[in-house]
Amino acid sequence: MNTNEMTRRKGQQGFTLVELAIVMIIIGLLITGILKGQEMIANAQVTSTISASKGIDAAASTFRDTYNAVAGNFRQASTRLSATGCNGGACTDGTGDSTITEAPGVAAAAYTAENVQFFNHLRAADLLSGFDGTAALAYGAALPTAPVGGGFTVGYSPAGAATGLVGGGVLRAGHYIVINGQANAAVGAATGVLVPTQAARVDRKMDDGVPNTGSVQVGGAGGCVNGNAYNEAVNNVVCASFIRIQQ
Repeated sequence: MNTNEMTRRKGQQGFTLVELAIVMIIIGLLITGILKGQEMIANAQVTSTISASKGIDAAASTFRDTYNAVAGNFRQASTRLSATGCNGGACTDGTGDSTITEAPGVAAAAYTAENVQFFNHLRAADLLSGFDGTAALAYGAALPTAPVGGGFTVGYSPAGAATGLVGGGVLRAGHYIVINGQANAAVGAATGVLVPTQAARVDRKMDDGVPNTGSVQVGGAGGCVNGNAYNEAVNNVVCASFIRIQQ
């Protein structure tokens, strides 16, 4: 065999086992890093959503202290809030009975409804931002967005009344903000935005971690719960979180 033939065959040799092992290790490290990064982003989104929820609660309390009224239900909104605070015009007056008319979890059906004006009254009073206040019944327009996706709606529950709760929970009387995936649809099996693990994190950080008790409860798909626990083993169902405010 001449020298040229030996050189040609040597150039055709494949990777050694050691080289393949090194490549596999590098690929494994890259995959681990990507998955870890995705987990960190997801955790940050949940944390930011919790902060946004607390911000809405604080804004609602400040509004009540300032105007002696519930945002959205404020009877003098058209005269005492910014003249162009809601969709470039005067805000809509509420009934003044100290409760949002709509129940938690119902659809945002009209811009003038109290469960939509709640957020716009807060915006007109310079207490809430992150949405433009226009009349479109969408997150980012008439309703604020949530960092985790979807956005917030609001409603008042006399004990037990709500739309879309799952797991047999019963709400205490009070106002609730709801993290949902669709602004103009009631909470239901396909409208949520949180997977069970995310909904569980919200509950654990804000309440007792149980989906059907306390001031944070779950709605959406029935698969979000497994008995008295969040069904964290699945990620193919979407949930909504009901969070009691102004406690």
